[in-house]
Amino acid sequence: MDIPVDVVVWRAPGPASLPEAAARYAELRSSPLGAFDTAVAAFVRELRQTSPDPASPVTWNEALTVGTDAVIVHVVWPGQRQVLDLVALLAARHGLVCYEPARQVAMS
Repeated sequence: MDIPVDVVVWRAPGPASLPEAAARYAELRSSPLGAFDTAVAAFVRELRQTSPDPASPVTWNEALTVGTDAVIVHVVWPGQRQVLDLVALLAARHGLVCYEPARQVAMS
């Protein structure tokens, strides 16, 4: 069974180092929700058009924490590598940076 992980997505250019990415993640976890950045809005719209796991009762709406210029994606489905790959692909398509804090991996 996969352990749920978070991946944070924000507009590039992103932090220059993993400590900066970790700090940005902590900041986003504690920030209030707000208006969408246009690239983030496009990313969220396209992500919501996909299905992370058709058999799961969890939807993207329940798995996204959206801030003013970033999104935290809570990956809670089995086969999370495929979901993380999809998030990274869509983020790159929209010029956004991804950071997976559990593994301390930046993807862009």
